[in-house]
Amino acid sequence: MSRNNMKKNLSPIESNKKRRRRIQPKQNERKRLQNANIDNKKINRAQINAEAGRLSGINSHFTSSIVKEEIQQTLKKSANFKYIIIDGNNIGMAHGNRVFSAFGLKLAVDFFIERGHKDIKTLVPRFRRFESKEYEILDELEAKGYLCFTPSRYLNGKLIVPYDDRFILEAAEHFNAVIVSNDNFCDIKEEKLEWKRLVENNLLQFMFVGDLFLVASDPMGKNGPTLEQFLSKEYENKFLVEK
Repeated sequence: MSRNNMKKNLSPIESNKKRRRRIQPKQNERKRLQNANIDNKKINRAQINAEAGRLSGINSHFTSSIVKEEIQQTLKKSANFKYIIIDGNNIGMAHGNRVFSAFGLKLAVDFFIERGHKDIKTLVPRFRRFESKEYEILDELEAKGYLCFTPSRYLNGKLIVPYDDRFILEAAEHFNAVIVSNDNFCDIKEEKLEWKRLVENNLLQFMFVGDLFLVASDPMGKNGPTLEQFLSKEYENKFLVEK
């Protein structure tokens, strides 16, 4: 019997079995290739994730080192600054054009904070807290440790205000501080030799251009120290004019 006749005489079941035997190897090979591709993708993904993690770790370490170095430099610079005593009444009246401005105090404090100063105190009479519409600014500065109220009170309906300039000079003497004020303290600086020295050598004058707070880059004149030197603790030893 010829091969063609044998094919014709096969039952449908036998034909299907024969067809499956021919197709099965191809399907198995296709599955094997698909599984191999899946495994390769998993391996590649794992390698990519591992490399990304490695680079991320390097980047984190690098960034951390930079941040740590910047913090150390800021702390070192901050530790080298003199204490700052701000004449709050003087600055508030200057910014408000003879009407007390609490916002002016904030501008002055922010100026020194942005330069890296930590030891900053603004002294202002307490009655300003109750008269100012911007009392919340004063409360915020006090809460953050940047403002101290000098005493004031009412006695028989009369406002009693101890002279805030004396508190300013007393505090500046204690901390050997820079005094930020346009007041020359002429009426009281002669009361103590140390006060005279402070006013002559540690007074930092300022100005406002709108809401821009400015101080001189050469506080003692063009032949004197720079602002950076003037605000530094080394200034006393290197540049201070003798009494």
